[in-house]
Amino acid sequence: MSRKYFAETPVYIVENHDEILPFVYRCLGSKHLPFEGNTFIHLDSHPDMLIPKDMQADVVWDKNELFDEISIENWMLPAAYAGHLKHLIWVKPPWATQMQDGVSTFLIGKHKDNGCIRLTSSEAYFVSEALYALPEELENVKEVTLHVITIGSFMEDPTKKDDFPAITASLRRYLPESDTPLILDVDLDFFSTKNPFRDLYERAGLYDRLAPLYAFDRPHTSDPQLLKEAVAARDEQLNELKALFDHLQEHRSLREYERTGNTRRYEEVERIFREVTAVYKESEVDWTLVHDAGCTRDDTDLPHHVTTQQDLSRLITGTFRAFLAALPAPPTIVTIARSSLDDYCPPEDVDLIQTRVLDELRHRLGTVDIKLAYQELQESP
Repeated sequence: MSRKYFAETPVYIVENHDEILPFVYRCLGSKHLPFEGNTFIHLDSHPDMLIPKDMQADVVWDKNELFDEISIENWMLPAAYAGHLKHLIWVKPPWATQMQDGVSTFLIGKHKDNGCIRLTSSEAYFVSEALYALPEELENVKEVTLHVITIGSFMEDPTKKDDFPAITASLRRYLPESDTPLILDVDLDFFSTKNPFRDLYERAGLYDRLAPLYAFDRPHTSDPQLLKEAVAARDEQLNELKALFDHLQEHRSLREYERTGNTRRYEEVERIFREVTAVYKESEVDWTLVHDAGCTRDDTDLPHHVTTQQDLSRLITGTFRAFLAALPAPPTIVTIARSSLDDYCPPEDVDLIQTRVLDELRHRLGTVDIKLAYQELQESP
């Protein structure tokens, strides 16, 4: 099937990162991208590679239902399970520590028992979310290559320089030909990011109180059985905590909660309830959001690095420009997420960052077709 080419590279700008996926699918449908096996280069302070925990795998075959199910942290791997994305390259700043640099290959498929999407990677990022499964437990599997690269090393050590020739050589593994299609995806919080949960109900010291409750001990092993045991324990932990906070959200107390799990967790959640409601009106507290905040406190925290204007300038006009030049082929499409309404990208800086990133894209790609999808959504009735 012949591939089509855009006269000008389209740049789709959205607010929430999962909103880029419909534009990727649109390009698949129009044959500007091949239906399977695409290379996805993802610049972000966050991997965004979780999976909707209870979503049935077959949902990926109904794009409208899929778009309703995904959110900002879990939109990429469903597209990989559907076969559309094969090579995932996470390009991260130095303050993003959720994964270490390196290359790995894993299988993603439909779990034979629960019908959900699971994968065989032993990376702690996935194990901590109870997404790991054995190969024999999966069907309809696809192979995915994940490559993690850190750039912007000067941010931590002014004497360090990024090795862009090595990055170019590495990228050619996935882009062997000059017209090989690829998707370049940029979250503006790559350049400057906040952890919006740090200040949640801060007068009660909530963020620090959640850490021991949601703690995850990273299994330093590749033994499948030990990984399965770690996943089972983590699954039990998260399910019980979700049940406790769901009960609080619905009933506004734990008085009628049936204790069937870990007594210590019940007691700690009850203590958190008392301490938070001692300084905040109970009706003001979103307990579902409290659980969401807790889920970010496993064995690493969400990155928090508000970049100074001086470093921001160097990161965009130096590091980002050099990275674009290192790409062995121009991207077929570019997607950009602002991530400012939820405070991941500092709202006071997002417009400046967006303007300068677009300047660099024009410098590298020439004339681009910029589509401000986030404004269209804001203006729609």
